[in-house]
Order: sequence, then structure tokens, then C-alpha cells
Amino acid sequence: MDVQRKGRLANPKHCVALFFAIAMSAACGCASDASLHFTDLNFKRLDMSDPLTTEVGADSCTWSIDEEKIQIALAKGRVDAESGDRMMMSFVLDGIPTGNEREYRVERRALRCYWHHEREHERFASLNGVVSIKLLPGGKLACRFKIMARKQVFHILTNWTTVGQALLMGEFIAVQDADAVSSILVQTEKGGMERSAKGNTINGGIPQPRRVVGPDVK
Repeated sequence: MDVQRKGRLANPKHCVALFFAIAMSAACGCASDASLHFTDLNFKRLDMSDPLTTEVGADSCTWSIDEEKIQIALAKGRVDAESGDRMMMSFVLDGIPTGNEREYRVERRALRCYWHHEREHERFASLNGVVSIKLLPGGKLACRFKIMARKQVFHILTNWTTVGQALLMGEFIAVQDADAVSSILVQTEKGGMERSAKGNTINGGIPQPRRVVGPDVK
């Protein structure tokens, strides 16, 4: 049994397949590492079958710099498909890190998200929250966020209708890909979801000396 197991592990075909899987995961940026959580904040009703929080993965996580903005895009499933479970999420954060890490207190401009699943077609636009990013070696970017968002659902008769708010949280690692980011930005801003000019407040950056009241130290 052990000999057969060792033989399978040593088989060149298995090694090549394993290497290819690892390489593809690294290229996608977050195929297995992205963890996104959607929590509906509707306090008017709670069906026994409704999940309290739904976790969603992502097939790709990408980021880019556009002038003085950090742009991030996540996608799950075929974003150009007409059916099936698919998700697109984009961030626009005004201001780039002066060090390798920065925290952003975000408002209405920051996040846009479409999520089409078996229960509903939903979309989200940020109201307020916080996003932290950290630049990693190899052109990668780590991100964590916690955002309160306006939630809308789609009905054939009423089109997109606001139904309340949702809490979106998550963390992931993204790779640089300006073309992928641009495509997701365009798709998440369709149908009245355009971003306004109002930006966010930047926290963090390079730590500054704390000012102490009193005479100068000599």
C-alpha cells in the first residue's frame, strides 16, 4: 500500500498536474484564498430557511493603480453569462499608500457589487465602512474590508428596487492586472451604479511622530 502510494506521488504526470494546479491558483490571485461574507440586515422578517450569513468565494482577484487611486476587482463564475451563479465586485480607493500599508475609511464611492445566484439577482453600493490594504512581494496586494452597503434586488416588473442594507466583509489576496480590473469596473457601474466624485478618507500610511504638549526636548 505504501509503495503504491509513493509510486503515485513520484509519477511525473502527477507532479506536472500538481505544479499546473498551483501555478494556476497563483495566477488567478485568490481562487481558494478569498473569503467574502454577505449578511442581510433586513430586520422586518426572517424566514427559517434563509441563511444568516452567506460565504462567497472568488475565481479571480486583481488590482491596479490609476493615477492616485487603488482599483480592485473580484469575480466568480462567468461574468458575461446570462445565467448561473456569478459575482462581480469592485473597489475604488482614493489615495495610494505612502508605505506598504494603508487603511481607508470609505463612503459611497468605494464598493460596487453584482451577485446573481439561485435565489435572487442582487447588487450592492457602499454606504460606509473601512478597507485595509497591504502591498506584498511579487506585485500582490492583501485586502480586508468591512462595509455597510445599500442592497437592491431585481424583479421583472419593478426593475432594481432597494430593499434595505447588508454588511459585506471579506479578505483576499489580489494580483496586478489592469485589463481585468478595467473590465470589472465597467460592468459593476452599469445601470445607475456609476461612482460619484466623492471619495474617502485615508488613514494610516507612514506613521507620523506624536506631538506632545510641552517644551522642546534638547
